[in-house]
Amino acid sequence: MNPSSLAGHTIELLDRVVRSSLPSDRVVSDFYRERRYLGSHDRRWITEKLYGILRNFILLRDISGKCSQGSNPLNTFLSYEIGIASTSVDELNLNYSQLLDIYRMTGEKLGLEQMATCIANRLQEVKGNPSDASLLYSFPDFFSGLLPENIRPEAIPIMVALNREARVCIRVDLNKIRRDEVAGKFRKKGIETEPAVYSPMGLYLPRRINLNNEELYRDGLIEIQEEASQLVGLLLNPKAGEIIVDACAGAGGKSLEIAALSDGQARVYALDVDEARLRILRTRATRSGYTDISPIRIFEDGLGDAASLIGTADKVVVDAPCSGSGTIRRNPDKKFRLTKSVVEKYATHQETLLRRYADLVKVGGLLVYSTCSIFADENFGVVESFLAADARFVREDISLLLSESRISDLIENGFLAIYPHRHEMDGFFAAVMKRLS
Repeated sequence: MNPSSLAGHTIELLDRVVRSSLPSDRVVSDFYRERRYLGSHDRRWITEKLYGILRNFILLRDISGKCSQGSNPLNTFLSYEIGIASTSVDELNLNYSQLLDIYRMTGEKLGLEQMATCIANRLQEVKGNPSDASLLYSFPDFFSGLLPENIRPEAIPIMVALNREARVCIRVDLNKIRRDEVAGKFRKKGIETEPAVYSPMGLYLPRRINLNNEELYRDGLIEIQEEASQLVGLLLNPKAGEIIVDACAGAGGKSLEIAALSDGQARVYALDVDEARLRILRTRATRSGYTDISPIRIFEDGLGDAASLIGTADKVVVDAPCSGSGTIRRNPDKKFRLTKSVVEKYATHQETLLRRYADLVKVGGLLVYSTCSIFADENFGVVESFLAADARFVREDISLLLSESRISDLIENGFLAIYPHRHEMDGFFAAVMKRLS
C-alpha cells in the first residue's frame, strides 16, 4: 500500500480514536478487524504513526489549531509529520501527493510552507517557556499537581518516561518451567529476552509477538503480565489451603498468578462485574491448568453471591479501577481524556470498593489495595481515608512482606510506590492492611 493510502487510513483511525470513549487499543483492534486487507507491514506503519500522534496529541492539537485551518485529523497528522517526525515540505508533497491532492480537491487550503514555519516558531516558543512543560510533553496542565508532593519535582522525567513505548513483559509459571528455560526456547527462535529485575517470574520480550502462535503460551507456561503487577502476587505470598479473593479480577491476570504461586493449592475466588471478562478468565484458567479458580459475577451495588465469603478470606486483593496514569506508556490516549473530575470520581469509587471488600477479610487476614495510578488521591489518599473510617484495620509495612534487597527501592514509607522514570515499569501503587478485629 502506498504512503498516501497508509496516511489516509491513519487519519481515519485517529478520528475514530479521538471520537470514541473506548481505549485506543480496542478501537485499533476493531479497525483492523474490519479491514482484513491490511497486511502486517501496513498495520505496523499505521500503528506506529497513530501512537506517535497520540503521545503528542495535546501539543499537536495546540500547534494545528494555531498553524492551520483547524485542529482536524488531517492537520493533526501534518503537524506530527512536520513538527515531531521532522518531515520537510518537499518530502510531504512527494510522499503524500495523492492524499494532499484529494484534500485540495475538496477545497481544503493546505499552505504547507507557511504551516511549517508557524510550527517551527510555535515549538521554539513552547520549548523556551518552562511553564509550558506539560504542553511540550503533551500532558494536561494539572498533571504535575496530582502527583504526590514529594515526587512533583520529578514531574518532567516522569512525563518523559511515560512518553516512551512500554516493553512487553511475560510471567513465567515457575511451577512448570524455569525462566532461563523459557528464555532459551525464545532464543532458539531468534528472540532475545531480558529477565525482569524485580520479579523472579518476569521476562521481557524485545518486541510484540503473537503469543497465540507460541507453544509456551498455548500450554499455559507463560502469560502476559506487567512486572509491577506481578509484585502483587509476591505481596500476597499465597499458601496452600488459604482462601484468597481477587476482588476486581477483570480477565484474571492476578488470579492466575495467585494460583500459580500456590501451585494450585490456594482457593482463589475471582470477582468481577463483567461476565465477558470472567469468561476470558475461565478460558485462561483452563489453558494454564488452574481450574480451581472460582469466578463469581458481582454487581455494582453489592457483593451478590460473594456475600458468602464475608469474614472467611485469608487475603483479599482490591486492584481497583483507576485513572491508569501509570500505564500511559501503553495507553497514550489517556492523557487527553484525563480530567481532575475523573480522578476524583475514581478515588471515591476506590474507597467504596475497599470498604465493601474489607468485610470479606477474616480477623488476622490481609487486605491488599493496588492501582496502576501514580496520583496521590487514588493511592495514599484512599488508604488514609479508609483507615480513618475503619478501625478494624491497621497498615502493614510492605518492607516486612517483601524483604528482598532488590525490591527495597520500590518501597516508600511502607507502601509500594513504583514510578516509570525510576524503575522502568508501569507506575504502580500497593498498600497492605491487616484486620485486627
